[in-house]
Amino acid sequence: MKKLTKRAARLASIGLCAAMLLTACGGNTNSGSGATSGATGETSTSTDNGSGTSTVSAPTGGGDGVLDVGYSQTPDSLTPFRPETNRDAPYMNLMCESLAVFDSNKELQPWIATDWSTEDNGFTYTININEGVTDSAGNAITAADIVWYISTAKELGLKPVFAKVESVTQTGDYSFEMKLTSNIVGTFEKLMTDSYAISQTAYENSADSFGSELVSTSPYEVTEFTANSILTLSLRDDYWQDVNNLPECVRPVVETISFHSIPESAQMGIALETGVIDVAMKVDASTGAQYVGSEYYTVELTDGNQGWQLFFSGADNSPCANDVNLRQAICYAIDVDGLVTGLTAGYGTVMHDAHSPIMIGYNPEWENEEYYPYDVEKAQELLAASDYNGEELSILVSSATFSQRLAQMIQNYLVQVGINVTLNVVEPALYTATRLDGTQYDMVINTIGGVYLADAWSIRYDPAAYETGDATSRHDYDLAELLYATWTPDGYTQENIDAVHEYLRDTAIVYGTVNPQNMTIWRNDLDLQNEVKEIAGYMAPAASTFGNL
Repeated sequence: MKKLTKRAARLASIGLCAAMLLTACGGNTNSGSGATSGATGETSTSTDNGSGTSTVSAPTGGGDGVLDVGYSQTPDSLTPFRPETNRDAPYMNLMCESLAVFDSNKELQPWIATDWSTEDNGFTYTININEGVTDSAGNAITAADIVWYISTAKELGLKPVFAKVESVTQTGDYSFEMKLTSNIVGTFEKLMTDSYAISQTAYENSADSFGSELVSTSPYEVTEFTANSILTLSLRDDYWQDVNNLPECVRPVVETISFHSIPESAQMGIALETGVIDVAMKVDASTGAQYVGSEYYTVELTDGNQGWQLFFSGADNSPCANDVNLRQAICYAIDVDGLVTGLTAGYGTVMHDAHSPIMIGYNPEWENEEYYPYDVEKAQELLAASDYNGEELSILVSSATFSQRLAQMIQNYLVQVGINVTLNVVEPALYTATRLDGTQYDMVINTIGGVYLADAWSIRYDPAAYETGDATSRHDYDLAELLYATWTPDGYTQENIDAVHEYLRDTAIVYGTVNPQNMTIWRNDLDLQNEVKEIAGYMAPAASTFGNL
């Protein structure tokens, strides 16, 4: 009976999501997702952040042998050729196997690849892969398939990292050579984690390019899929190797796992309590806070892997571009502690750099420095020393709920010190099209992810990154010189990294504001016995052990 009841609930959830789409009932307050990074999780089962004892209901349903996981979005297609969106989603490593994977210690572990080497400081790599790899249709995977995948990904251009591949050449049945256009730290690692083992034959024989049916080498096969709604994976009995040989973060333990697309945070909570899902991942604090302190649920907090930044235009037509006093005044005028309270219900952290503390290269010592604490008097003093004459400054912001709320709070803080601010709230498509053009704003609210700081820096601050300069149309060659020093494997030292951090801090061309913590919530009656984590610090649900599914 439990299985029938839960199945009905799952079908109801499909209808709920469809209804939400038809009525444009968005209201998504999730803080967003990106390139992945490492963090440690903090579990809370007895504290409630001062809001009183939790009153959420005991969960119902469950116990059918399927681990049901709620997430803000499931795939719209099963294709392995996809853009950056949701690249760190918990189902991505279950659908396809990549050449390598980052573990929770931020170390790159071989997966389909067995080993790799470079003799020219990271420009050219020789990569060997496992022999005997087969997919769910019995196709043998050789180096030719990997070369085909990387070449096709480069041609499609859906992920910018593949544009950094100069050439990829098969050198043996199970070996190939990959030449890169640059040796920026993080480039090779990202290529290894984003290059999948897919049979060229199987893909070309697919009627819809694996849109609705997937043939892959994964220990799981897709047994149910509805685009943007449900993705269910079940363990294969013909997997090509002993799963115990896999890195722990991708070593399957759960026999059947089903991911549910639940974009609205409040509906995520309802699904958790009614048994539609057993685990809720990346829950917004507006909903997740009420589960803290509940005897029925465990709430785990992990640092966000992006954070939210205020970037200042570098275009000459903006008053912010060349006025460091104005930029610093704006930074001092923002009460970041207030942002944490107002936007994340206290489940967030104040940033001490423009980038998340879980990126590789982040120095915890930065948190002992002064980083523009809220100081109205200091802000007004700097404003008086600036060239600002009361003109209206614009903030470009996406219409997504969280970013709008963040922009409104920043606007209020700036008005209080005498800075006139208007918000330019645009739909995501227009935001994406204009956020890299500094002539379109004075400030822009954005998030930026990545595994390595150097990789994130290269797409934000390199004056040669885009036709108009860096990602805000700035041409700062002093910063560029510091950036370039960190790009090579030999130059990615703490001394060089600190130099970039200090320059960004002192010039205030970007200001890190609030980093919302991500919440993972699970039912205590699942009897979690061993939690395995991915690089971002989140639970790897399929690799974790539950005593009662």
